[in-house]
Amino acid sequence: MTLWPALFVAFAGFAALAACMERHRDPFGTQTLTSGQLRLYRAAGLVLLGSSLQMCLAHGSTSVALSAWVGLLAFAALALGLLLTYAPHKARPVAYGAAALGWGFWGFIAR
Repeated sequence: MTLWPALFVAFAGFAALAACMERHRDPFGTQTLTSGQLRLYRAAGLVLLGSSLQMCLAHGSTSVALSAWVGLLAFAALALGLLLTYAPHKARPVAYGAAALGWGFWGFIAR
């Protein structure tokens, strides 16, 4: 049972949600977006977090999957927080890479 794809997708989801926050718009380059575009970022973040939950649910029982998902959310949030603290301008490319890596790895495992 590997949960790496769920971790990467959760990281990308948190990054999309952070890109909507006034405090983090500069590192993500979203300071000029309209409110409608920011709503799309929020929706994408929620979809990515829901997808990471779905990836966890595909690997086992519901109770174990929910526990694993909460742990992954904590770790992904910690990783994004550290990235935004120490290397904020690398957050956007790392988030895109995490999303691509998570979905690619998930496609490889799901076969």
